[in-house]
This record gives sequence, C-alpha cells and structure tokens, in this order.
Amino acid sequence: MTAYENILTEREDDLLLVTLHRPGKHNAMTHQMRIDLLDCARKAETDDTVRAIVFTGHGDLSFCAGANIPELSQRTLPSEMGPEATLRKDLPTTIERLGKPTVAAINGYCFGAGLEFTLGCTARIASDNAKLGQPEITLGQIPGSGGTQRLYRFVGLGWAMQLVLTGEPVDAKTAQTIGLVTEVIPQTELLHRAKELARLLGSRAPLAFVSGRDAVLRSTETDLLNGIDYERKLYAICMATEDNREGLAAYTEKRKPNYKGR
Repeated sequence: MTAYENILTEREDDLLLVTLHRPGKHNAMTHQMRIDLLDCARKAETDDTVRAIVFTGHGDLSFCAGANIPELSQRTLPSEMGPEATLRKDLPTTIERLGKPTVAAINGYCFGAGLEFTLGCTARIASDNAKLGQPEITLGQIPGSGGTQRLYRFVGLGWAMQLVLTGEPVDAKTAQTIGLVTEVIPQTELLHRAKELARLLGSRAPLAFVSGRDAVLRSTETDLLNGIDYERKLYAICMATEDNREGLAAYTEKRKPNYKGR
C-alpha cells in the first residue's frame, strides 16, 4: 500500500479507510494532501478488491479545518487560472464520480476546503460535536472548490446563501436538519457506523450503484422530463447486466448476491 505524506490508509477486508493526517494543524488541506487524495482515490477505483472508501480526519477535533492558510497568501489571479487551481476543482469531482461509494465520517471541524471535499462523497455522516461551514467570506474570499455549486444540491438555496455569505458554521444537529449530513452519531461510534454504511453501499451491484448515483446527480442539472428520460436509459442498461440477473436469482434463492460489475 502506498505511503503518503498527508494521509494514512488502512485496509479492512474490502474497505479502504483514508485518514486526513496533519497532526497539530486540524488536518488543514494542503496542495500535497489533495495530490495524495487524488492518487489514493484513483488507485482504489482500479483495485477490484476495494468495494468502498471511508474518509475521516486524524484525532477527535477535526475532519479538516479548511485550506492551509499559508498557501492562501500565495494565490493570485494568474495562479487561480493555473494547474493548482484546476486540481482543487478536480478533487471533489473525482470523488463524486468515482466508480465506488465513499462515506465521509466528519469528526469535529469541517470547514472550507474540507467541507467542499465531503460534498463530493456519496454520503456524509457527522459526530455529535461536529461543526460544518464555508468561512471563506470572513477572509474576503468565496469557496473555490465547488462549494457554491454543490451546497445547493443538499441544503437548498436559502441555506447555501447563508452558509456562503455569512461564513458562520452550523452544528451537527442543524447540518442534519438541513440535509448537509444524513446522520449524527456519538463520536465514539462514528467510525463504526461509517464503515457499516460504506460496506452496505459497497455490497450493491457496482453498475447499478453508478447508474443510480448518476441519475440522482442529473436531477439537479436538468428538467424533470429530461431527467426521467435519462433515468429510463440507465434503467434499461441495468436490465441488460449480469448483475441484474444475479440479483433476481439471489432473491429467488434466498441468498446473498455475488455481484461482479458486469
């Protein structure tokens, strides 16, 4: 398994646990951490022995407190049209479009770039001490890794406006109420539940998982009738797969299906 500078990886059977790891820095997101996460995710996608990924942060206080502040002072108009800015944009999108489910186990502070990263995950659950927000405006900035665009998908226009334009975080209970996370778990149980959820998602037929995810994502980008037409085409593709036949056979035979992604 690859050793990284800013993240730790651990295998538990068919589950990959990835921990953002910058002790003493609240796991703030550096350029190198983004490179590490991209490389790790892409390798996991091509590894047939990995069925799902859990992302969490080192320690009990923070998932990721946002961008690495010293790097922010180096950004300029020309730099923000260059490759480093493109990489920041690509990271959540790569996670969002990954062929395998991802669960963000948000333990503590999840701000700025950290929250933007989790918005690309299949599911987000939080510890009861978590705080989530997009504080960039307090520094005279706005989110720059998809936050202004993805927040609306989960929390609606009103809360997206409030989070982006006030910079004020919300607690875990509020985050669950507005749809930013789906579950709030005691800190001591968070990782266990995240692994349980990831394994459940990873047990589903891979092609059906990708089709269902893409159909739901498309619903935020198109009108109802075009979205339904897109869903119909993906449904038809699923009907033609070996996994579909296996799922039906397993149901009839009262056993667990053995999906192969075909």
